Amino acid sequence: MHPTKAIPTRNALLDLDDNALLRHCHQETYRASGPGGQHRNTTDSAVRLSVLDGAVVALCADHRSQHRNKAEALRRLRSAIAIQLRMPVTPGGPLDPALSPQQGAWTLGKKDHRYARFIAGLLDVLAHHDWVIGQSASALDISTGKLIRVLSKDPHAWNAVNQARAKMNLVNLRRP
Repeated sequence: MHPTKAIPTRNALLDLDDNALLRHCHQETYRASGPGGQHRNTTDSAVRLSVLDGAVVALCADHRSQHRNKAEALRRLRSAIAIQLRMPVTPGGPLDPALSPQQGAWTLGKKDHRYARFIAGLLDVLAHHDWVIGQSASALDISTGKLIRVLSKDPHAWNAVNQARAKMNLVNLRRP
């Protein structure tokens, strides 16, 4: 009998370094079709990563190098985990430390390893407030304009918010 492997939480996954996160992933390589000339389909260079028993999947077949595709798929997987998986927010409780202005969270770039955790926390607050920007901004102690500007810099997060708002019969956000 095999011991059961503990399933890490979303935040635990996002906090892992690349090698540790890869150990939690199911990895597949395959030959991708499409543009790229005669060398595109000669090796299994495309990479598909999945985590949490296939709940979140990311793939990359953009490069001829399997290593480059794996690195890009891993970056995409972090983004997908942050955008797709929600965690509850305690009403009136402390916010996720990843949202702390003292940590410089509001100025993070997409290449910073803390960025996915920051976006995940933002989306958690928005989901808790039924995707209403004003209430979410108030809970975060920022202006609605700042929240919209931060979201608008990430096309995947922006689309996820607008899709969730559409399900709640709220109008789509307009880019600043």
